[in-house]
Amino acid sequence: MLNVALIDIASEYGRSIDDVQWVVTLYLLTITVCLPVMGRLGDLLGKRAVHNAGFLLFTAGALGCALAPGFVSLLAARVVQGVGASMYQATNMALIVSLVSSEHRGRALGIVSTFVAAGAIIGPGLGGVVVQWMTWKANFWILAGIAAALWLAAQLAIPKVRPVSRIPVDAFGAAIFAAGIGSLTVSLNLSGGHGLFAPAPLALMAAFAACAAAFVMWCRSDRWKGSGRMPFIRPDLFKSPTVRLGVSITVVTYMAAFATQIVLPVLLRNELSLPPAWAGAVMAAYPVSLFISAPVSGDLSDRFGSAPMMTLGLGLMAVSLGALSFVGGHSSVAYIVIFVFLLGSSMGMITSPNNSLMMSKTDPSAMSLMSSMIALCRNVGMMFGSVLGGTLVASPSAVLPGEWLNFAADPVLIGYRSVFAAAALCVGAAAVSQILLVRKQMRRGTMSA
Repeated sequence: MLNVALIDIASEYGRSIDDVQWVVTLYLLTITVCLPVMGRLGDLLGKRAVHNAGFLLFTAGALGCALAPGFVSLLAARVVQGVGASMYQATNMALIVSLVSSEHRGRALGIVSTFVAAGAIIGPGLGGVVVQWMTWKANFWILAGIAAALWLAAQLAIPKVRPVSRIPVDAFGAAIFAAGIGSLTVSLNLSGGHGLFAPAPLALMAAFAACAAAFVMWCRSDRWKGSGRMPFIRPDLFKSPTVRLGVSITVVTYMAAFATQIVLPVLLRNELSLPPAWAGAVMAAYPVSLFISAPVSGDLSDRFGSAPMMTLGLGLMAVSLGALSFVGGHSSVAYIVIFVFLLGSSMGMITSPNNSLMMSKTDPSAMSLMSSMIALCRNVGMMFGSVLGGTLVASPSAVLPGEWLNFAADPVLIGYRSVFAAAALCVGAAAVSQILLVRKQMRRGTMSA
């Protein structure tokens, strides 16, 4: 809903697109930092309790956004909203997996993706209509009402789930993680205005590297052995190469998809002069196709295995993004709709099988933690997509080599096209990695469904 409204938020507060991108990025950053904490709290306090409380906090944050008198207060309310979202995102998949037998897990996760897509179908179109005929703040009033209704439904429908762990949250590890991911995000955002090698982005990138090294050492330390406690993120969750590749695929695909969802509405409104409602309708092609393909892909992965479906989906996503990198001011809307539709279809072919594979490699006692890790990777990808899209569109000259801009056929569009091209390369690399892993497993006879 908000992606369509970024231009209007910038206009009301007298800010640049680069500035208002923080309305999206800060929300995703908050979720990313909080997800592992909420996953652990789900194991400690019960998945249902944490999940349902998240709706109430999300409602409070949405009301704060609707009533925000200024840009800073809007950002503060988005932080509250992000904490609430992290609570139900960290536990919803674990709740569903705990109720479904392993042979139907792929289909169940496909249904989850279907309902995610259903919300995304409504979002761009409804956001465009609200912006065009009402005000962008009305989006938050609508979200507050929906979240309050969902809290009531969750209270009535979700059975109570006993806590499965008494191990406390690793607060120090959480602090290092938050400092590292925050430094990385701010560094990438600042690079758009100052350049990649300016002192401030470089200093923050160095801080990220230091925090990353400290975090790995902390989580892998011998202090956890026999202590009855566990680090913020358990290294043993990632011992399987399938899980490690699945994590990478989740980050890369959500980065590519979210960068597209950030950039295309701006391109449609600024370069093709489409009104907000029409821009939202074009963007709805992505979740419509995801809505169709996700449950089918989940069912097919249960029957024939996840690897072929994921490989096909990654290839289709790379092709779709490559096609979008040729979009210009004179491109037809039909051309854009076709490849946005294919992009959503490919995402549906990837997400359900990938999640099913990662959950199948997880110990039952750590389901909430793995659920939060998958949500974490998803939000990290979305956050990077937001940064990638916002930075290249707002300040392509600060990121891209000068010769690219000098020889570009249409310098105005170079930022948009670079987003799609970079995303296509990343997804293509993920597809090659998937193929190599499958071949390696087949040679060893360890190929899993």
